[in-house]
Amino acid sequence: MRAVLHRLRELSASRQTYVASDGSRLPDGAARISPWQRLFELQPGLRQLARAGAGAGAISTLLHLTLLVVAAQLTIAGYPQQVVLQIQSLFDNEPLPPEPAESIPLRMAEASDEPSESVFEAEPIAIAAIESDDPQVNTPLEVDDLDAPSIALADEQHIEALEADPVMIRAGGAGEEIATVEGAVDRITHEIMTNLEQGDLLVCWLMDASISLVDERQIIAERLTRVFDEIETLGTLRPEALLNAVTSFGAETRFLVPPTHESARVVQAIRDLPVDESGVENVFSAIVDSLEQYRALKGREKRHLMVVIWTDESGDDYARLEESIRMCQRLAVPVFTVGPSSMFGNEKGTHAYQHPQDGRTYPIEVDRGPDSLRYELLRIPYWFDGDQFEQLHAGVGPYALTRLAIETGGAYFISEPKADRSPFSLEAMRPYLPDYSAPNEYLRHIHESPLREAVLHAVDVTHHQKLKGTPRLEFEPTGENFQQQLLDAQRSVAFNLVTIEAALVPFGTKGLERYYEQEASPRWRAWYDLTYGRLLAMEVRANEYNWVCAEMKGKGADFVDKQSNRWRFKPSTTIRFGSAAQRQAAEATRLLTRCVEQNRGTPWEQLANRELKDPLGFEIEEGYVPPPARPQMVAGNNQPPMGIRSEELRKLPRPEKPQLPKL
Repeated sequence: MRAVLHRLRELSASRQTYVASDGSRLPDGAARISPWQRLFELQPGLRQLARAGAGAGAISTLLHLTLLVVAAQLTIAGYPQQVVLQIQSLFDNEPLPPEPAESIPLRMAEASDEPSESVFEAEPIAIAAIESDDPQVNTPLEVDDLDAPSIALADEQHIEALEADPVMIRAGGAGEEIATVEGAVDRITHEIMTNLEQGDLLVCWLMDASISLVDERQIIAERLTRVFDEIETLGTLRPEALLNAVTSFGAETRFLVPPTHESARVVQAIRDLPVDESGVENVFSAIVDSLEQYRALKGREKRHLMVVIWTDESGDDYARLEESIRMCQRLAVPVFTVGPSSMFGNEKGTHAYQHPQDGRTYPIEVDRGPDSLRYELLRIPYWFDGDQFEQLHAGVGPYALTRLAIETGGAYFISEPKADRSPFSLEAMRPYLPDYSAPNEYLRHIHESPLREAVLHAVDVTHHQKLKGTPRLEFEPTGENFQQQLLDAQRSVAFNLVTIEAALVPFGTKGLERYYEQEASPRWRAWYDLTYGRLLAMEVRANEYNWVCAEMKGKGADFVDKQSNRWRFKPSTTIRFGSAAQRQAAEATRLLTRCVEQNRGTPWEQLANRELKDPLGFEIEEGYVPPPARPQMVAGNNQPPMGIRSEELRKLPRPEKPQLPKL
């Protein structure tokens, strides 16, 4: 029994057997837990029995059974086979397969604001994981600093960890704006040169094969020519120190150039990259395929690996995101991505594509990816004239690719054409970055906050049931049809009210202001004000519209035919539905105004201002237009009276629109 416990403690102290909470092995420099912790995670009853002072025999029996169950659970849950073998070896004393040698994690470049002509000195401004006040950068943890840390399990239960190793939790960069393609190449080059100081390096260039990037790839190739020329001019590197491999991805992964020190082959491959016309971009599969292809170089040549992705979309194979993250972490491979900004609360965006046939620019729908793990934005329309903001750029990278960069110690660089650029700067958005933790952690954070749960409940309701837009605002009634016209208008807002009232349920009758005061995240404070404020505003508008329609239905047919047959519904500050509606309107205005004032330069400010643009009440602008006299027809003649001509509409020829590609 002592031998078993001693072996378990050895495993807990081993640097090469630490695993993440999802079971994947992590490299040095990443958050880790030991198999000892894993044992007590899965079988908390063992620790309770030990604390209760059970006899040695009972503990020994329970421990043996527990270890067998743990080994089975590890296998079923998909944990690395190496961990399972270590558990089993405690009983059969068979030698374990040798662990592959882990390489030192690549380090990020130091930051600098000073410009330079040399590509080696064009340093990233805000992507390095260095000591600073940046909340994404974590300092080394001491054992004494960890007061019973909780570990998320699959069933979302939490237990107390028994041991913790002093470890640097190292995160990558969430984003950096780059104005030009050349600038992006320079940033990547600096990371390459910095990490070459740690040893030999293989850079895997994963290039998006979309037709939309043909021109950009030419610029990349041109810039890389200069980069490689400078490297050769320096003459400080052995030819084999830096290897490059080129891979394209679309529907499939294509290995175009194997690892080589011949820079001309790399540049030419990027320049002549074959176009994938499928419109599918399986970027995460390309990462896994590339690491499987080249991982042997780490063990055989002790060579570092680094992945560089160049794309203009967010990828289609999200199902392999976590797999690619785990693989990069196990092999200590950072991922640097140059790509577009994401869409705010939406997945679909557009790419400004200049067609070679006519030279015109067309907005083509592409998957730019949402900014967060799941939808956090209400799907309710804005009333009256104005932008619906259905395709609002978030100013931050897509969730999946940004999470990949952060979890692997890389960085995400935002580079896109001016026509596709977000109006929100990355610096303004930094305090509002989404939660890039694993999905189970994201859900745990939601469940711990009534405010966040209420917001996402409302979002789900409005995504499940699509609301109608602005109801009818102009009428030309007659005494015969005005009742039916108004009834149809009331039905449209009644449909909306059912959904709005369901979305408002978790906010209660007085809102969640005390949880707002406790909420530390500026992002979720902004979501609360915008979500709750818009729902209240929509409910007030719907009730006010319904009230005014009811008033007009009581006018009578004679009044409509002789005094009022042109009605225009206009926004008004007057609330007629009652004192409760007045209080509700005031609260909606307060929340939306606070959202504007506290979130300047962000999408939340823009969307709240859009709702505040029009008052919440209604007034009727009435008019009367005498009905035209009926033309007199000549008996026996079906032709229209003199002076009245009937013409057919002429169709003007339109130039044919060229066929647009799939991007």
